[in-house]
Amino acid sequence: MKTKKSQGFLVDLHVHTDVSPCGHQSLKECLLTASQVGLKVLAITDHFSVKAASIYSSINFNGKLTPVFGMEYSAPEGDFLLFVPGKIPFFKRGLRAYEVLAEIKRRGGLTIWAHPFRWGNVPDETLLEEGLVDAIEVLNGRNSPQENFMAWELAEAFDLPKVAGSDAHTTEELGIIANLSPEPIKDLMDLMRVIRKGLLEPIILSPSLKRIYKHLEIKDCK
Repeated sequence: MKTKKSQGFLVDLHVHTDVSPCGHQSLKECLLTASQVGLKVLAITDHFSVKAASIYSSINFNGKLTPVFGMEYSAPEGDFLLFVPGKIPFFKRGLRAYEVLAEIKRRGGLTIWAHPFRWGNVPDETLLEEGLVDAIEVLNGRNSPQENFMAWELAEAFDLPKVAGSDAHTTEELGIIANLSPEPIKDLMDLMRVIRKGLLEPIILSPSLKRIYKHLEIKDCK
């Protein structure tokens, strides 16, 4: 995992606002902070909701940042970030992942398996074998290093694009982890294209988190 910031455009694919019951930042606070820490694209992925998209149309935001709106859906098999051109369809809670992911794919959307090993989850690899997942979140700001390492290995095993997300629920968590894009992203279609092509590079921006991962790398080499 890269820990050094280099030339490119910073993208965060996994952020929650106070639309999520566990979120503690308004959409405007989130956008302002993200812009201040240098993010160029911010994906709002509230739990089971796309309400933030309608809130965005009512706020005055002139920051140099492109917001895109997706959703995080929690299924028995795990949590998934969903992005669809146009409006994400309504999914009732409790559905199996296959049903949700297949519908997103049918609509030309993109799916990311978020923190696939959190809380001891064992990913159902059938979903990967059937091509229902476009990318795997291998660097999550709220994961343990071990959970992130296991996700990285899963992406490697299935030759899937690797992406990162801060999973920020507060403004303080923005700018800790991101993706580096080699080209600008102006909208959701651009974002889906660079993800599918594997152009995003997960990176650690937080100095303290960099030290933790560096320490682990040194220990692994001994």
